Amino acid sequence: MPDNWNRSDNFIKTAANKSYIGAKSIFDAFDLKLQLGGATDTDILGYYNLFHPLYLAYGTGYSTWCSLRSTQSGKTLGVIQLVDLLASTRAREWDVAVQNVYDNTTTQYKSLFPHHRADFQRGTVNSRLTAVNNLIIAIGTDASLAAVKTSATSFALLLKTAIGLQQTQMLSIDNTIAVLDAARDAASDEAFGIFGSFIRKFNTNPKQIDAYFPVNLLKTVSQSSFTANLAGKKTKKMFHRKLDITKQTLKYMSVGTEVVNAFFTNGLTNTPDAGTPVFAIQPNTMGECNPTEMGYTDEKRHLHIVNTGTETVSIEIDIMVVN
Repeated sequence: MPDNWNRSDNFIKTAANKSYIGAKSIFDAFDLKLQLGGATDTDILGYYNLFHPLYLAYGTGYSTWCSLRSTQSGKTLGVIQLVDLLASTRAREWDVAVQNVYDNTTTQYKSLFPHHRADFQRGTVNSRLTAVNNLIIAIGTDASLAAVKTSATSFALLLKTAIGLQQTQMLSIDNTIAVLDAARDAASDEAFGIFGSFIRKFNTNPKQIDAYFPVNLLKTVSQSSFTANLAGKKTKKMFHRKLDITKQTLKYMSVGTEVVNAFFTNGLTNTPDAGTPVFAIQPNTMGECNPTEMGYTDEKRHLHIVNTGTETVSIEIDIMVVN
């Protein structure tokens, strides 16, 4: 087989397929940039008119998806929340851990991730559960991947339990996934086609294209991303970083039924000083905030999070460049 030529890969689809949440951020930013550019350039207005209906279609599907997130059975994590967690966090964690042992060009890696992360990021709920189970089986007795197997086994049990509790909703969930996957593909394909039009338009100075794409969201180099599972009223240090509050923001996703407080300290304590801002991350939410809302200063660079309840919560926090 010929070697893959990455210049012919749809890099927008690659980025958008990581999660529905990430795709929404990409499409929001791209649509706005085209709209602003189209105010003064008829070519870009034409690109905007092509992309905007597909952007709206994805937004409609995404709204339906989000409405299903709030439907849970008791205090058990719902199917939607777990599918989000699998696509955006767990698949990446397992992939990175495996690549620390086996390079992604080896037969060992390909037997574990035959389609890279795609099987965990699209398709029906049951097909994603099958992908997790296949990973567990493929790891087998490999002691070097014991931690990955334990994590995947625990996740598979959570997802299987959630499916059982929400069996009556499964058809609705799978239908929503099918619509959302199709809308994401259509918007990604059109955006890639528009990229080609920009190459033609700015072929003598292609760096001009950067102004019309959310470059920071599309880079193949991953953002600084930190995840934690908080069982009960537990405090955890997420990271220690010097941040540029004029250029960086914190994006978060919470999966669980409890409020999680986030705050910065000087590293000598894991509790906020009196008067230090504390940011409350609400259950089952995605959003972003300026680090100052969590109390960041050049003296206080250590981010901590604490679960205020008794149920387990999964948290992801990403350091992002402001568009």
